[in-house]
Amino acid sequence: MTRWEFVPYSGVTVDISLRDNPRYNWLLVLGLLAAIYLLINLGLPRLPIDPFAKAYVVQPILWGLLAWAILVLPKYRTAGGLRLKTAIIQLALMIGFFQVVLYVIGGLFSSFGRSPNSFTPTGILTNLVFVGAMLVGMELSRAWLINRLGKKHTFLALAFVAVLYTVLALPLGRITGLRPELASITYVNSTLLPTLAESMLASFLALLGGPLAAIAYRGILQAFWWFCPILPDLAWVFKGLIGVVVPIVGLAVANSLRVSRRRPGQARREREGSLAGWIVTTVIAVAIIWFAVGLFPMQPTTIISGSMRPTLDVGDVVIIAKVSADTVKPGDIIQFRESEGVTTVHRVVEIQESEGIRVFITQGDANSEPDANPVLFANVVGKAVFDIPKIGWAAIAVKEFFMG
Repeated sequence: MTRWEFVPYSGVTVDISLRDNPRYNWLLVLGLLAAIYLLINLGLPRLPIDPFAKAYVVQPILWGLLAWAILVLPKYRTAGGLRLKTAIIQLALMIGFFQVVLYVIGGLFSSFGRSPNSFTPTGILTNLVFVGAMLVGMELSRAWLINRLGKKHTFLALAFVAVLYTVLALPLGRITGLRPELASITYVNSTLLPTLAESMLASFLALLGGPLAAIAYRGILQAFWWFCPILPDLAWVFKGLIGVVVPIVGLAVANSLRVSRRRPGQARREREGSLAGWIVTTVIAVAIIWFAVGLFPMQPTTIISGSMRPTLDVGDVVIIAKVSADTVKPGDIIQFRESEGVTTVHRVVEIQESEGIRVFITQGDANSEPDANPVLFANVVGKAVFDIPKIGWAAIAVKEFFMG
């Protein structure tokens, strides 16, 4: 426990302890997490030191210092109590093992490939230090935050911590580089969504069972991806499905276990509303994200140029319906791929056919001439069905802030 002594002129000694002043300690933890994340993503790449040292020496030191800082801070009692702690840790191990088994079964139906990681003794030890330091630092701080913030507003604290540690687990460049294109959709479904679901479950486990429960669950997954020489080569849809569904089911099971340990009357009331509320909220959140990245027949896209004024303006969000190009007629507004990673929303002004190949001639409403390149039917993403003015400005502002 960190302790200071202040001796005023009167000669009376005043003992000031962090344990006696815990109100703002969570701000200190958030500040440390933000500093580590920004240093790793923005500071270290600019330092003139060896890349190996940046990744495998400096980063473990940073996470180790965070773990030490958490251990120095005032202690806490988990929301689950001592009676539930052992059961939650066992459940965390079972969920992690079950998720790995599903990944392996998925590999049997797709294929397997060699891991890109090094499996020499030095490589294994280096990766163990790298992964272990990050895992311990993140889960100690996660458990401390969730148990400090979740005493009064459990759901809000869980949502906040889950999103926070999702961001911490992903490179800043990948987050700010998300765009409505196939590569981003693949990344969101195969990496971002599973990371968010994993973070939600780890946060709930940490709330009930402390850092050991979260380490037990995430440690099995990290050990599988980092230290298994042969890994399943899953399609991004199935990888995302397993990575999202298993943590959601695990969350429901953990919550059911928590409720079952309560007093009969209290357990019955919580079981009626809490479990259903968790499942519905999680499914809705995942559905919203899936809709945003285009896994449903409709998807949103943000207008970032003025070429369609006055019909569509910068910051408008247009809902694109995925329809067959054969149903598109002159006058319809479509979204189409111009090149890899670039999409445009313009109006169809004409349909032409040459040598059996039909193409769309498109033009922005604010442009004086049609677009230079005709649009192949195969490049049509979908047709605009309606728009919501200006709500996309928030996404534009955030992206501009991070990307300068």
